[in-house]
Amino acid sequence: MVQKSLTKISHPEFVTWVVSLLGGTEKRVDTEDVAVRAYELAPSRFGWRKYPQHINLELVRVYLSDAKKREHGQLLTGSGKTGWSLTRKGLDWIHEAGSRLGAFEPTDSPTRSRRAGSVDTNRRDREHRRIMTLSAWQRWSNGEKAIPPPEAREVFRIDSYATDSVREAKMTRLKAMFSDDKELASFLTHISQELDKAEGLDG
Repeated sequence: MVQKSLTKISHPEFVTWVVSLLGGTEKRVDTEDVAVRAYELAPSRFGWRKYPQHINLELVRVYLSDAKKREHGQLLTGSGKTGWSLTRKGLDWIHEAGSRLGAFEPTDSPTRSRRAGSVDTNRRDREHRRIMTLSAWQRWSNGEKAIPPPEAREVFRIDSYATDSVREAKMTRLKAMFSDDKELASFLTHISQELDKAEGLDG
């Protein structure tokens, strides 16, 4: 359990953090799973007022929905029916808030539990090798900033049939995978922003 209150973290930000702890850059996370973990970390925030031993699921639903809204940063995507995952903006917020969140991160979170040789590490290595062979990376390595949209989509494995939510999930997943690689992270951020502009999805 978190011993100190994260008073500077808003409720929508808090549930975004919880979604990330539950693997929300890789998969959709169920509302009830978010509620349980949020209550474990901050029972005073997510318990009933009169009966604090009970999880207030409705509050969690409201905060998750708020985290999707523009006024709260569009940190999450999803719904109660489909589950919740981080957007690229949500991922960026997690990284920016890292110094505030790090001290409270549970030891069983995905970011702390990765080990060499794990499925995550093997998948990351394969993706790294794949990206290194792509035209977009070759252009970037040669100093080019204007990456053609088809080549940018190839980096993220986005085809013409991808819905907006699938598109966002793939871009977020790859950015999260290489968030600790400064060069690749910069490359992925740049081409994702350029692709947003080219497709009219930058705002």
